[in-house]
Amino acid sequence: MLRDARIKALNRMVNEAKRLGADAVVNVRFTTSQTMAGAAELLAYGAAVKLRAVESR
Repeated sequence: MLRDARIKALNRMVNEAKRLGADAVVNVRFTTSQTMAGAAELLAYGAAVKLRAVESR
């Protein structure tokens, strides 16, 4: 179940980044915590970024 939760959390994060117009998500982290006996939550978080060209000197 945690594997499925991780995939769902990652997909939600990616979809939200796309909705915001981001080009990528960096520094992605996953964390879990037990909410009660026999139950846990899984969080995925990162920074959605928009890329831009940098002129070379």
